[in-house]
Amino acid sequence: MGERTRVRIPLRDQLWLHMDRPDNLMYITSLVWFSEIPDWDAVSEAIASRMVEPHPVFRRVPVREGRRWYWEDDPDFDLSHHLIRGRLPAPGGRAEAEAYVSEQMSIQLPDDRPLWRAEFLEGYHGHGHEAGREAGREGALVLFRVQHAMVDGVRLTQLVLGLCDSDDDIPLPRVGRPLSPGGDGILRTVGRAGVGMVRDSVGIARGLAGATVTFPWTLTRLVRAVVAPGRGVTRVPTRVVESLADTIDPTNRTTNTYRATFRLLFEPRSPELSWSGHAHARKKVSWIAGLDLAAIKRVAKAHDTTVTTVMLAAVSRALTEYLDTHGDRRVSDINLMVPMSIEPVADELPEELGNHLTIILMRLPLGIDDADELIDAIATSMSRVRYSFEPHVTFATMLGVAVTPGPVAHAVVDLFANKTVGQLTSVPGPVSTVRIAGTPVEGIPGWVPMSGDQAFGICIFSYNGKVSVGIATDAGLVPDPGEVAGMIEDKFATFAGWDEED
Repeated sequence: MGERTRVRIPLRDQLWLHMDRPDNLMYITSLVWFSEIPDWDAVSEAIASRMVEPHPVFRRVPVREGRRWYWEDDPDFDLSHHLIRGRLPAPGGRAEAEAYVSEQMSIQLPDDRPLWRAEFLEGYHGHGHEAGREAGREGALVLFRVQHAMVDGVRLTQLVLGLCDSDDDIPLPRVGRPLSPGGDGILRTVGRAGVGMVRDSVGIARGLAGATVTFPWTLTRLVRAVVAPGRGVTRVPTRVVESLADTIDPTNRTTNTYRATFRLLFEPRSPELSWSGHAHARKKVSWIAGLDLAAIKRVAKAHDTTVTTVMLAAVSRALTEYLDTHGDRRVSDINLMVPMSIEPVADELPEELGNHLTIILMRLPLGIDDADELIDAIATSMSRVRYSFEPHVTFATMLGVAVTPGPVAHAVVDLFANKTVGQLTSVPGPVSTVRIAGTPVEGIPGWVPMSGDQAFGICIFSYNGKVSVGIATDAGLVPDPGEVAGMIEDKFATFAGWDEED
């Protein structure tokens, strides 16, 4: 037997191993569904040749020695342990598919084998399969579960798309978005920081001077910002800082960095609401498929913003309705953890894969009925993140946490996670039909892991002119993710209708 290869696990990947625990498994989950059954041997060959062979991490196990982690070759690696063929329970509809995915999300993979699995499931008669059922045909699913230390969500999406062939000559799109407006990585962005600080300082002085001139209006905004969230004394300091920051241009990088750092340090735990409580091992999922991307783009264009902003507006209205329905709307906003790439996403995946992202704390407004006001508020919030060093600060924090002892790391992770109610990611996918093993892919929903006592994980993905939204919930805190999914779908329809009327 040859000597096993051992590779040091980078700090940015070690963190996800630290975060993995029974009540919150750090697995990224992705589902590919078909209205026909692809050839099993062809799918197996694609996964073996395009995922496993080019990327050694799929054949390695994590090994810990003291505080150091390594990827080490699995001497008994067998693809059949990871690529499983099965069948959905009858009748194989959406309910059975969601129940099956929910069950799998709560099951820990064996830690003495590479931490991933792909399940090929026949017998699917879900969304859009009524005609197929009458004709005696059935579809299939391929369910991927991968430990986050191996690869981040953007690169897992690239891997899944790497299994596909396009219907036309258009190359598969680059997924993910750049960290900064210029699309540069962390080092290049930080290198330009000094040049902009003088300009930003002038902007800060101008903004505060304007706020002084309009003092009664500024004071009114301060009072409203402090009182509106629910009169919690612990939330006052960050509200005052944010309200003052609102008097300064949203592209002022220095102001936005001060604001973000203050929030990271002093933002209190998320307020107690109907979805609050301690994390449970059991998770549940639902998904929305077939939202019209063209309608979302029309609304986004009318507001000079992005598809993600419009979808966030629909999520805001849905979560507002959820709190209203459960008699518990006592806040004007919530925080979400949102991943961002720390460097430009290359066309070619690195051999070792790994994580190339950081996390930001995004404030999502609630209870705003006017569509224009809501979209503008979300766009401004996102601009303040893009024009700041918040992603860089959180990335440095993540590296620091990765080298601390386990109990300390867990405490710090929980501290930051519990400032939020969940995680949200948005990834653009192919604009036309793609095929795996010659069979057209109908949809690619996904679900992100949760951390701390978070209740939600929301994943937005566009493909072939449609948008899907995967909703994962902690089953003990939000027992029916389908209720949230239905509300998001309804609110999307409202925005689409508003666009048509407008």
